[in-house]
Amino acid sequence: MRVKIWIVIIAVIFGALAVEVYYLKILPCSFVRIYSTSDAKEFNKPPAEEMTVEIDEYIFNYRIPHRMKQNNFSEINDLIHHNSIDTIDSLIMIANWVRSKLKFGKSNYSGKKFFVEEMLSNPKSETPSVLCDSYARLFVITCQSLGIPARILELEGHIVPEAFIRKIGKWVMIDPMNGYYMAKDGDPLSVVEIINSYKRGVSLNPIVFAEREGDDCLYKAEDEIKLKKIYLNGFTVVSDQNIDRGKIRDAILKTLQLPIAKMQFIDTNSILIGYKEKMLRYTVVITFIIFVITSIVTLSKRH
Repeated sequence: MRVKIWIVIIAVIFGALAVEVYYLKILPCSFVRIYSTSDAKEFNKPPAEEMTVEIDEYIFNYRIPHRMKQNNFSEINDLIHHNSIDTIDSLIMIANWVRSKLKFGKSNYSGKKFFVEEMLSNPKSETPSVLCDSYARLFVITCQSLGIPARILELEGHIVPEAFIRKIGKWVMIDPMNGYYMAKDGDPLSVVEIINSYKRGVSLNPIVFAEREGDDCLYKAEDEIKLKKIYLNGFTVVSDQNIDRGKIRDAILKTLQLPIAKMQFIDTNSILIGYKEKMLRYTVVITFIIFVITSIVTLSKRH
């Protein structure tokens, strides 16, 4: 009878372990460590020439592998070849080019997984209907193809790109889906600067650079309340798109810790995904140890 009780206990512990592993799996970045910071300067470190930045002794790579065809590169090159790429005007040109290639709406692509740049390759296909993540992706890979450092930022409820203007030495948020950027005293702002400005109650100036075309998405004054709420969450993540299983394996073997795949800017009111993940990992380890000990005790009692 006692053995049966022990078996039930083992089964319950194993069930708890399975649930914990499941929740760990569905958390963002479940196989890699999240680097969290509330330091704006740390989050907005200037990238090196090869579009990398060193965070916590890890080389974080902003480059995104893509499948864009040469004709699209040639088109954007022709568009801005007379302009310096280190200006807000060049970023606006790129954003407007992205807007001309896409339209806002639920995806009209039937595949389960697609890359927005592949949808531009077929001249016979209709203008792709996509959401903010695809606008951000196309903007970033276009910038990177021109040698402009750029990254994708995941906010709580919206995804936007940023580009680094070396001439002024700062990251700048450009929202190609909504066709605007934020400025203060005439200076374009990064996402972190927008977050901190909203927190301090500083008045910001939305600069709408796009024109409405049909039924597309464009910034309107009434959007400000919703966007302000998104930014005031104080939670934003930028992903390292080049993480692969080999790098994860090598990092575990060499340093006994997982590499960074996401940097997270936080404040005290944030959804602390990194903290939740860390606690869940500890819980999984403790539950597993309890499971092993309980199993050994049960087996010894049977003998």
